[in-house]
Amino acid sequence: MRQTTYILTFALGLLSCNNQTTNKYGDNTNINSLQTVVSADKQKQDIYIKDKSQYDQTFIDGLSDYDEPIKLIDNYILVGKDTTYFPEDLSINIATTFKATKDNNKFVLTVTRTNLTNLTYNFQLTDKDNISIDTKSGKAILGSTFFLGPEGDNDIEGDYGSQEYRDNGKDSWLSIRIEIGKADDSKQRAKIQYGFSDKTKKSLDLNECPTLRSE
Repeated sequence: MRQTTYILTFALGLLSCNNQTTNKYGDNTNINSLQTVVSADKQKQDIYIKDKSQYDQTFIDGLSDYDEPIKLIDNYILVGKDTTYFPEDLSINIATTFKATKDNNKFVLTVTRTNLTNLTYNFQLTDKDNISIDTKSGKAILGSTFFLGPEGDNDIEGDYGSQEYRDNGKDSWLSIRIEIGKADDSKQRAKIQYGFSDKTKKSLDLNECPTLRSE
């Protein structure tokens, strides 16, 4: 009888230990899950967007690397305590054409701003006989780091600031740089460059591209 009582007591003790172990690890799992959810929520709260339709998702994704809180409100971005306005020199939904000639080749770039970060573009490069040398079209997106400062470009009239819009493909890229403000002659300036992963394809760099001016 004493032996039976001892066996039952031992079995109940093991069962009790197993329950305590399960509860212990179960509690840790719940805590870890809670911490993960809290961290995810905190990360989402770091970027406030009033109207997502005004900004391309690629632009928004590029902001995730910054530790400071970011707010996108109307036509400005607030990073920490610094406010920067989006470039609005180009009228929304109105096409602007930039032109230039170099070595008898004609450069024609037409862009249309569709929201605060996006440009649709069409580029044509033709020779003196109006025979097409190259054409490009698509959507270019304002760089997520534009608030750090403008790009620096120059031509015969001197240096000027510009903002860069990019169209990054799988095997190619294209960059459009639009002047902030306008030159003294009230014409806005622009430049375009592009390249390919396949180095045998013809690219265009900033040195080869003349300064294009709005009509």
